[in-house]
Amino acid sequence: MDLKQRLRQRLQAALRAGRLGPLDRLQRLDRDQWQALAAFRGLVHQAFAARPFAPQVCSDLWDQGSFRSSSGLKPFFSPARRERENASHHYGHDIQLKRHAGLPLIGAPLPFLLEHGLKVSEGATFETPRPWAQGYLCMGPLRAGWITGRFGLPATPIGPWIAYARPVLDPEALAELRAQLGPALLVVLAHSWDQVERSNDLMACIDEVEQRVRTSGYRSVIWLRHWKDPHLEGLPPGWILACNGHRSNPWFLDGMRTLLELSDGLASNAFGTHLGYGVALGKRLHWIDGEAEQDLSGLEAAKAQEESREWAERRRLSVALRGLLAHGAGSESGGPVWSLLDPFWGFGRFRGQEELGQILHP
Repeated sequence: MDLKQRLRQRLQAALRAGRLGPLDRLQRLDRDQWQALAAFRGLVHQAFAARPFAPQVCSDLWDQGSFRSSSGLKPFFSPARRERENASHHYGHDIQLKRHAGLPLIGAPLPFLLEHGLKVSEGATFETPRPWAQGYLCMGPLRAGWITGRFGLPATPIGPWIAYARPVLDPEALAELRAQLGPALLVVLAHSWDQVERSNDLMACIDEVEQRVRTSGYRSVIWLRHWKDPHLEGLPPGWILACNGHRSNPWFLDGMRTLLELSDGLASNAFGTHLGYGVALGKRLHWIDGEAEQDLSGLEAAKAQEESREWAERRRLSVALRGLLAHGAGSESGGPVWSLLDPFWGFGRFRGQEELGQILHP
């Protein structure tokens, strides 16, 4: 053992024994975050590894050394303390990027604001600039241009977030489960988020999915429930109910990637992030005609107007996508569906390990 290893072991022993005074408290802060990563990883692994397959990660949060219910929390709350901007923890985006770039999962905070979802209208916002932020990281080039034009900060498109996720299951287990499921259809409906309430005619959607299964040769259906959705009843026997847990689950995207890797097709009634994820992974898209209803009464007037414009633009894009799918368009690279979605998801903007590392630490 060399001198560096011996010194590291002695330092670890001193920290664990509590002999370094104030430094012990600093060590405890990181230890809490590492414990959170491990706790959520255990939840996700248990959900996806259990048989029969029932991948339902609960929506509890890990906060101050234990799990607690996510109900009744303030909007967008996350107990994670890995990054300067709280929203950068949503869905584990910071974890996915650092892992892909070969950086410590908990270490120096990223000097960027991470846009954690999809916005398709120019005036829609996520996080406003911060004094420490060197710029934004987002998915597609259109969004990047809007951000730079609005805030005057660099915005770098790095492609769909799902490209940086890794399946929860190893390749052998994934292949075995795919063989058991046969051709599988993943269903993702419009969902609520914080003060925005969305609802679906579930029975109409179920009927439409059943018809799609019969006409398209699917053997299995995986129905993905968002963590804010009410408890779902009425699914046909044999359909698999899934949930990736609360957005504070740092392995949320790994769970999403696993479900997509197990599926051959993706069905939805919502122009949401999942559509581009499906195209990025070469999944066949199906549109569900049961339109979602949106209630913005929980928002202040200015925010409600912003979200109303966003919803209208999503509906416009939904009509365009539905028309392409009705004429048999697939998800192949360069095709009409790919071209419609590419400005928002940036399919060709994926960065390799070295290039991403250079972006994250300019």
